[in-house]
Amino acid sequence: MISRGWCGRVALLKIEYCDPIEPVTGVLVIDRLVDGVCAGGLRIAADVDADEIAALAGNMTRKQAVYALPVGGAKAGLAMAPDHPARADVLRRFLATLAPIVERTWSVGPDLNTTMAELQRAGADVGLPCLKIAVGRSRGLPDHEFLRRYEFLDAAIDGWSVHQLRAPAAVRAAALALARVLGRASGLRVAIQGAGAMGGGAAYLLDRAGCRIVAWADDARCLVADAGLDVPALLTRRQGGRLPEVADARASSAVLTADCDVLVLAAVSRAFDVAAIAGLRCGGIVEAANLALAPAVEHALHAAGVLVVPDLLASAGGSLAVEALYAGDPSGPADILAHVERRVAARVADVLEDSRKRACSPRTALTEAADAVS
Repeated sequence: MISRGWCGRVALLKIEYCDPIEPVTGVLVIDRLVDGVCAGGLRIAADVDADEIAALAGNMTRKQAVYALPVGGAKAGLAMAPDHPARADVLRRFLATLAPIVERTWSVGPDLNTTMAELQRAGADVGLPCLKIAVGRSRGLPDHEFLRRYEFLDAAIDGWSVHQLRAPAAVRAAALALARVLGRASGLRVAIQGAGAMGGGAAYLLDRAGCRIVAWADDARCLVADAGLDVPALLTRRQGGRLPEVADARASSAVLTADCDVLVLAAVSRAFDVAAIAGLRCGGIVEAANLALAPAVEHALHAAGVLVVPDLLASAGGSLAVEALYAGDPSGPADILAHVERRVAARVADVLEDSRKRACSPRTALTEAADAVS
């Protein structure tokens, strides 16, 4: 079967996997290689679909291109329920099968229902020194030096590892850059869809930056507070990507109609359809989840005057954190997050200004440039 990514183009490589013990299948799609390497996350979900994986891999290629990163795009998935009793064993066998590709070609990251800590444990169990070692080798860094720098990603900042904060750091930078364009440099009111790794980290960082989180939703409920939610308390009580039950919780969809400056979509692909646009009360949107909005929805939002920071910009924190390991000589974990935020803030500002001058959507401005080089 041919896998097609964005624009219907054929991916470079598709590997289908069947677990030898459990009735679980998997897939790895490499959309493109740049300097011999690619990067992309590994997700676990019962409904993993090869075509969607191919589309996400193509999106990763574009994401690297818009930041001029010398890496292609990939994506992988295991089709099983996140609470599958043999999850750890299946994951280890999948990585063991693909170990030669991981060692030289594929830089593996977390994705839906996976964490970097879990992936690293599974990789170590099958003899992989680091799931991102291919990037270090492609840049000419000796393994020992890359691994020394990579330890910064495991370091803790305020109880969070850099691994946990690197993707949300890009979301915070994108939201604050969007806020400046909207004329809301302070007192930013934010609504967040998603309470998992991305949504939780984004809530933490935006709250620390002085933003008011006025609405926050998971897949079961939405918590609303015009004066701002107590984010630290909610994070303490959050379990498995779910916010705590409270008496005045609203339906999850209420986050889409929250009165806010910026709506952060950090949960799922295709978060809402065109019909929902009429009810939006936000000034702008940050796509923290991959493919958070369908193309038709983004076109309609642009026509309605709602600024959207595309996922190509806002969800690149993982790749930019790895760039920090080889592009300079970081002296500590804080340098990694500072690099991510600096890169995202500058790129978002440039793209939003370019889209304003050209009277086109930010995604149009981005993809035309990315397609020319990818």
